[in-house]
Amino acid sequence: MEFFHLLRQSPRPLAFGALHSFGSAFGQTFLIALFVPFISQSLGINETGFANIYAGITIASAAALPFIGRMIDRIDMLRYSLLVMVFLAAGCFVTSTSENIPVLIAGLFILRFAGQGLMSHVSMTSIARYFDRNRGRALAIAAFGFPMAEAIMPAIFLALIAGLGWRGAFVTAGIVILLVMVPLASWLVRGNAGFRAVPAHSASAKSAAADDKTNGPSSIAKEQPADNIEPIHTNNATDAVKADRHQTNGSPHPKLFRSVYIWLSIPMLAGQPLVLTALFFHQSVIASQKNIDLGWFAAGFTLFAITSVIGAFGSGPLIDKFGARRLFPWHLLPLMMAVIVLAMTSTAQIIPVYMALAGFTTGFATTLRTAIVPELVPLHEIGSVRSSLTAIMVLASSAGPPIYGWLFAASVNLPSILIGTVSAMAIATLLSWLAERPGFYRPPHMTQPQAARVG
Repeated sequence: MEFFHLLRQSPRPLAFGALHSFGSAFGQTFLIALFVPFISQSLGINETGFANIYAGITIASAAALPFIGRMIDRIDMLRYSLLVMVFLAAGCFVTSTSENIPVLIAGLFILRFAGQGLMSHVSMTSIARYFDRNRGRALAIAAFGFPMAEAIMPAIFLALIAGLGWRGAFVTAGIVILLVMVPLASWLVRGNAGFRAVPAHSASAKSAAADDKTNGPSSIAKEQPADNIEPIHTNNATDAVKADRHQTNGSPHPKLFRSVYIWLSIPMLAGQPLVLTALFFHQSVIASQKNIDLGWFAAGFTLFAITSVIGAFGSGPLIDKFGARRLFPWHLLPLMMAVIVLAMTSTAQIIPVYMALAGFTTGFATTLRTAIVPELVPLHEIGSVRSSLTAIMVLASSAGPPIYGWLFAASVNLPSILIGTVSAMAIATLLSWLAERPGFYRPPHMTQPQAARVG
């Protein structure tokens, strides 16, 4: 019932988040992969060469994300969103005109960077910043756009490719982004000053709060410390800003990345994207070694999508009740069980179990990895920190397939690889649990206004 209450109370901000998670599909691998055979044939690229180009583009996109992603903390949210959508549409048009490899690289880079990177970033960051009490539930609703796109976009684009060719499909996508998504995003949050506002550091927030009271149903809360964080006792807002600058030394987020906490947590952040990307990429090898028809894996993706939705919506209330930091060290457990199941048996009937368990971790991780950021840093650093952490996860996903490929090439048997995978995830879980021990990291004093208390 809390989900329905939240939807009734803030339908437009939640729809804005879901629109961007859905729109990220234009740059996601599952959709671009549909074009690979047609692009390869048209430009005379073999699939191995295409895979190498794609890996390089993904790494370049991850490297660029922290620099552009942090600007979301300094620019009106709607303006940032519209710039990203126009950039994404440009990627569709550039890709459609590809007659040689350099143009193809440029187009695919824009698609990956604006789609997988920035559209997802806008979706999750905007919701994490705006919602407070029900942040976990709100993120779960916004994240629903990801599985929705996975469910319907492939069929739509296969039909477009069949009817218009791969170039026409990309042109159509660009037109839809400009004529449907851009106006829709603008309509959803144009009048919500609290949602669009740049997070304030100082006393200037008072005027922002006053403007928000007159322009939207929710107002930015008065300055108050986050839960379990001692307040800074200052005489005025200027002193608070000085204290904040002293902590950050003028940089976006050095305190978090200088802490032992984040370096103990990075293996946990990287675990799910690295392992699942590698296992899905090499699923034909796994199927061959286990003498299981590949169709079982293909069918398993439907169950994977269903359980990822269940995991996302199930995680929301848990995050709101217990906090993301307390739950974070345990979210790889279903994936560990999935890999154990895959390692220990060779019957086709275990594939749905494996895919279902993997889906739970994926859904849980989608909301959890964003919800944890506001518990670690001040409100005005959420976008900057999240973009850096997302870049780490993208790099991990690009590293997974070659790592497992090297292991297969070295004739390491599949059970050993899978048991090694479980062991590595167990170590990541232990490190993440240790990171929460006292003394490793204490979030900075949040003297700026907290997120609007919606819900």
